[in-house]
Order: sequence, then C-alpha cells, then structure tokens
Amino acid sequence: MRSLRQRFATQVERLGRYTPGKLRYTGPMWRSLSAVFSSAFLLLSPLAAHAQPDARASFAAAFQETLQRPTDAPTLLKYARLAVQIGDLEAAVSAYERLLMIDGDQPRIRYELGVLYYRLRSYEAARAYFATARDSPKSAPDLKAGAAEYLAEIDRTIGKSRFYGDLLFGLRYSNNANDANAGAVSFYGASVLPNPSFSQRPDVAAIGAARLRHRYDLGTQDSGTLETDLDIYSARQFQVTEANTLLFDMTIGPRTQPFEGAFREVTLKPFLAGRYISVHDQPTYWSWGAGIEATAKPRDWLKTTLVVQGRRRDFIDNADAPTNARSSGNDALAGLKVEAELAADVRLTLGIAATRYIASIPSESYRELGFGGSLDIGFTDPLGLNGRKWHLTGSAGGAVAGYDAPDPTVDPLVARTQADLTFGLLLAVPLDDRFTLVGQTSYFQRTAPFGNYAFQAFNSLLGVSWRF
Repeated sequence: MRSLRQRFATQVERLGRYTPGKLRYTGPMWRSLSAVFSSAFLLLSPLAAHAQPDARASFAAAFQETLQRPTDAPTLLKYARLAVQIGDLEAAVSAYERLLMIDGDQPRIRYELGVLYYRLRSYEAARAYFATARDSPKSAPDLKAGAAEYLAEIDRTIGKSRFYGDLLFGLRYSNNANDANAGAVSFYGASVLPNPSFSQRPDVAAIGAARLRHRYDLGTQDSGTLETDLDIYSARQFQVTEANTLLFDMTIGPRTQPFEGAFREVTLKPFLAGRYISVHDQPTYWSWGAGIEATAKPRDWLKTTLVVQGRRRDFIDNADAPTNARSSGNDALAGLKVEAELAADVRLTLGIAATRYIASIPSESYRELGFGGSLDIGFTDPLGLNGRKWHLTGSAGGAVAGYDAPDPTVDPLVARTQADLTFGLLLAVPLDDRFTLVGQTSYFQRTAPFGNYAFQAFNSLLGVSWRF
C-alpha cells in the first residue's frame, strides 16, 4: 500500500497543483534543501514568471464561465482544478462545495475537499469529508484506503500529543560580526552576552535556527494543555570565530482556561524556563527560573499577553571573559504584548517590558525598559511567480538601561547607561506549503558613555525555512 505522502503527491498532481515529488521531503535533509534551492531558482527564472500568468489568465476565464454556468459540473470542476493550480485553495473549496450542492452523493468530491481542508490545516472539516468518503458505498477501494490514511494522520496531528515547528538555514553578512550575534540573541532576552571590545570586523556566518513546539492534551475540563517550547540559535562565523554563538532557550508549563462567562477566553500558563549560551565555543551563561503567562482575547481581532517571571542568571568565567562571573545575579521581568488583526492581511504587534536585575556587585546591577513593535502585511504575489501570498514585516524597538553604581575598572565616577535601537525588515516568499524563502535586513545600535560598550551593525540574511 502506498504511503500517505505518496497518495498526497498523486492527489495534488491529479488536481493540477504540483509535479510529482516536487518540493516534497522524500529523503535526507540535503536532498530536501537541494530541492528547495532548485525550486527557488525556478521561481526566479523568466520561464516560471512567464508560465504563471497564463495559468492565472485561465483561472480568471474559468471564473467568468462559472458566473455564466453556475450549476454546470464540468465548468465548476475545471475552475476548482485551476484554483488549486495557482494556490487559491479557498476558491477550490468553494467550487467543490457547490458541486456537492448539485449532487451530494459524490465521494470523490468529498475526498477532494478533505485534501484541500487538510492542506489548509482545517483538520476537523477535513475529518468530516474523509469520513463520509470512506463510509460511502459508492467509494472505490483505493478511495476508502486513502481516506482512512488521512484520518489516521489527522488523529496523529491533533491527537493528545502534537509536535511541530520551524527550521531556518541561511547565510548572514554583517559589517560588525562581533555585534551581529549580540543583536540576534537580544531577541531572547536582554544583556545575556558579555561585552567584548568591538572592532567593527565584517564577516559572513552560517545561521541555523529552530522553533520546536510540543503540545500534550491533559484531558481536563479546563482545556488543559502541557506546552513545551524550545528555541535554538546557532551562528558559525567564517573568519571572526570569536563571535560564534550557540543558544538554547526552553519553557515548559500547563496552559488552562480556568474561568467561565465573560473571562472564558482568558488562559493562564505557569511555566519553568531555562537558557544556555556559549560564545566562541565556550560556556558563557546559564539561567533558570519560573513565571506565569496570562492571555486574553477581548475581541476576535485583539489578543493581549502578560508575562511575569523571575530568573537566576549564572555567568561563567572563561578565557575571553575571565571576570564574567561577577555579572551573576537574579532578575525580575514583567512584559505586555498586544496583537491586533487590523485587516485580513495586516497584523500589528506592540510590546513593552521592564526588567530589574540585581547582580553580585552593584556596578553590574541595572534597571531596563524595553519597547517595540512590528507590522506584518500579506499581499498577493506581485511577480506572478506562483500565486502564493507574500509577507512583509517591518519592526522597530529600543531599550534604555541604567546601572546602579560606577564600575571602578572603567570609570569610578560615572555609572554606566546605555540605549539600544533596532530596525528590521523581513520578506517571506512561500515556495510551497512548507518551504519559504526568507530575506531579512536589520540595523542594531547601542549608545553608551564608554566607547568599549557602544557599537552598531548592519546585517542582512538570506535563508530558507521549513515548517513541519
């Protein structure tokens, strides 16, 4: 019996969306990445750019035909297949559902709808269509078997245990390699790296990142789910190896909906957190702690998240930073994030966070206020390459910090202050349902009264992400 992946490839081929095996993960990771880069080349080639407008023109013509013959089955079927071909799965769903309104006893059409809803990750809708296709006495044996395999896959996907995430591989250029990773790691938490003497040395780095998520349904009446999140970031410099960075960041805790009535949409998640960072392939920093996260959706388009946590930070002395351990201490953090769906393809995110850190010595203790936001805009493929929706995300943020006392090794009279400023722009171009071509550019600047703490960098990255 063929695997579910093979059935899926055959199914979408018959619907006119893909060539068999194209952009599918069917072997070792190197083979998958090779397919991605080959596909990216094809997407950017004049031939691909020329072919796609023809498909979209045929789709537009088929749409006009459906307006003239809204109950003609061959016309609707042609429109649905062209919709899948250009990536408009919602239009294909609409056409197939209209076919069912004409004749509801169509197990093949129900199977097609199940495939489309599965690709749209609407698993419960997909389950309903696959179940009726499997149980219909008119279904052929291969159709029944295919529907059963999809139903088993859905059970694995949305069952008690779910594992999913994203992987990113790419190359990044920075005009200041010593700073580039400091700016990148600051995404996971402020002041987690030592402060070397920055020398504005340009370099290229191979970047790898992963966001891994596991959810386990606890089966409780309050919709309890055990959530485990692991973020991994690695940068391997081509020349400035002292800037090599490795980061692991993990949280785990149960999320529940403990309230009823007006507060039913509020969820609470107490969690444990841990973090590890190495710089120049040397252990640099550990932290562990606990906190609580509360989320609320006062409107369908609005979501707020409040986080309060405390941590122990242990900096480790090493050859590059022999006095690193004096920065060890305890911190408390409170942060608020607001996400708003301003329109169908426009999402705004704003956040603010306050940190109080008490180190083993006053000159390493500080107060910090951070703030930032991003605007994500989705738009139709402007080049007609594959008809999928692109996303452009602009971001800006900053942080100001003041230290409790002067550092006698730097200036015994002046306490350190610093201000960070970041700007970023990211373009995501989907290659298929799982692979995305990512281009990013960012600017990071830190100002301080002492030259060895002040630095800036301009970074650009090109990579491919894989969602699973």
